Amino acid sequence: MAGADRIPDDQWRLDDESSERAEHEPRLVPLTTETAVNLSHQRLTRAVYVVTAEHLGWYLIAVYALVTRAIALGVRPLDAVQARDALAALALATHGRAALAAGAGLHASWVAILQAWIFAAVGATDATSRIVVWLCGLLMVASGFAMRPFIGRAGALAFAALIAISPSVTYFSRGGSTAIASMAFVMIAIAIAESMRRQPGLVRAAGLGVAIALWLSADPIGYATAAAMIVSLILVGAGGAVRIDHRRLRLRVWWERRRAVVIVCAIVAAGLWIFLTTAFFSRSLATVLEYDLRAAFVRPSIATGRFVLRLLPILAIYEFIILILAIAGAFAIVSRRIAGRFAAWSVVWTIVSLVMLATVGANRSDAVLAILLPLIILAACGLDWMHRSERWNSIRYAIAAGVALTLYVQFAVNFVHPAPDTSEAPWRRHALLFWSEPATSIQTVRECRRARNVVSPAGASAMIPDDHETPQVRWYLRDFALTDSPAAANIVVTIGKTQSGALAGNPDASQFGFEEWWTPDFGALTMPGAIRYLLAQRAWSDVEIRDLGIAIARPDSTPLR
Repeated sequence: MAGADRIPDDQWRLDDESSERAEHEPRLVPLTTETAVNLSHQRLTRAVYVVTAEHLGWYLIAVYALVTRAIALGVRPLDAVQARDALAALALATHGRAALAAGAGLHASWVAILQAWIFAAVGATDATSRIVVWLCGLLMVASGFAMRPFIGRAGALAFAALIAISPSVTYFSRGGSTAIASMAFVMIAIAIAESMRRQPGLVRAAGLGVAIALWLSADPIGYATAAAMIVSLILVGAGGAVRIDHRRLRLRVWWERRRAVVIVCAIVAAGLWIFLTTAFFSRSLATVLEYDLRAAFVRPSIATGRFVLRLLPILAIYEFIILILAIAGAFAIVSRRIAGRFAAWSVVWTIVSLVMLATVGANRSDAVLAILLPLIILAACGLDWMHRSERWNSIRYAIAAGVALTLYVQFAVNFVHPAPDTSEAPWRRHALLFWSEPATSIQTVRECRRARNVVSPAGASAMIPDDHETPQVRWYLRDFALTDSPAAANIVVTIGKTQSGALAGNPDASQFGFEEWWTPDFGALTMPGAIRYLLAQRAWSDVEIRDLGIAIARPDSTPLR
């Protein structure tokens, strides 16, 4: 063919242009399997652990709970109940089991026994007297992680977060209330019981028995919580039995399958409860049980008044975000937007707890914890349901605003005004709703410290007229020997009169405001006053203040001025 050139690979080209272009094209370099790799970059950028949003949430909650519970733990003075427990723990640390036989065991729960070991190891201070309860408060937050299988991941996060930011839970965790220890093991028992529904076993049954024993023996509020829980379980069980057929057969089959588990749990719970309640069999079970039941239950006329004047204001003013979310969660459960036996039982448990506390509960201020727990579970169920909905992106802003206000209240209650200052002027006096029972003033710690600085405790003695009525003074003067003779005492303590806060606050030079308590007059509360109290914690009605005198004297001499 004219104009055609033959190339070596037997392919024909029609002109010289292609061959010329081929000569000028760059020659391709064959690929090799070996490539340059930056091993240092690979090793430094390798993902060691992937942090999800859930993981980050748990980390933040853990750090926040630890900081808000631990910082300045010893700033607030011990109140009467906590001082009595601390003195019992100190006696156990000093004298061992002999203190139980001597009568210190009347207030020596397992919390005080563990606290005695801490005193023996690191010494006795206000901060160390609260370590066991502080740890139980952290355990209560951590129990939310065990609830992930039955309230959802978002619900478990919400549960832990609401406990962490709760002004009431934080206040009693920092104050050393043994009700915190009882409520912590309520949650542990619930988590173990729910896990046993899916995977029963003898080890878990024994663990449930231990949790129940610790829950009941930590604080008298445990008996009120147990009564409410038993009634709620009976009601839920009876309601379920009505809707099924062959009830006796089903009950018999259940007993045959779970008999060993129930027996092990009952034996462990009963045995350990008796062992702890009697403080290692050093005191009468009947005496201690009578004491605890009297502390947990009162007549309906007293219970209703305390519930309305003490617990409801705490829920409405301090725990409003939990209350609102719990109502939303209960609505979702009742309307069957949230399904599940546990969610339904939570509604019944909340109602029974409210009714029981309002009718027969002794209702100290820390009894609010017994109603907060079921409310927080309802709120967590509601938040988990909201988080699954398409409206979450708009709902979360309203929830964030409520959480921010709750954080403000938590900070004000626990760090700005954690204890009474009886030197405040009546028109600018601050008070907390938790002070329905006498709270120790900051002046008590200062005056007792002044007395210790003037008189060396070595070989010195103090006369405290009523050691059971003023255990705080005994705690802060614990290094002094007690004496009944004012003439032989280096320090003489006298209990003054109780008067209205409008008159108190400036007692005689030899006296100071020792305790303060507040019964708010809600008839005088207006909406602006409620907002002002929420933001500044300023009392809108008078408080009650009891004075105390501490005179420093030489033995067999007149008091020094």
